[in-house]
Amino acid sequence: MKLTKQEKSWVFQDWGNSVYSIMITTAILPIYFKGVASNAGIADHVSTAYWGYANSLGTLFISLLAPILGTIADYQFFKKTLF
Repeated sequence: MKLTKQEKSWVFQDWGNSVYSIMITTAILPIYFKGVASNAGIADHVSTAYWGYANSLGTLFISLLAPILGTIADYQFFKKTLF
């Protein structure tokens, strides 16, 4: 299957956007957080624990809200408004 120029552009844009967000959240942000916590006088093991707690809490929050927000977004009247 041959992709058109516009389809290739969308594929590369999506790929680039995904790579950027993954790099920021998995590689750069934890190092930045560790540096800020260290400058604030928080021990390394404590800042690592805080990072883990924040990730766990965020994951729990998203997993609880995803079905509710998905249902709201699927209503006919909200589709274009929320998009």
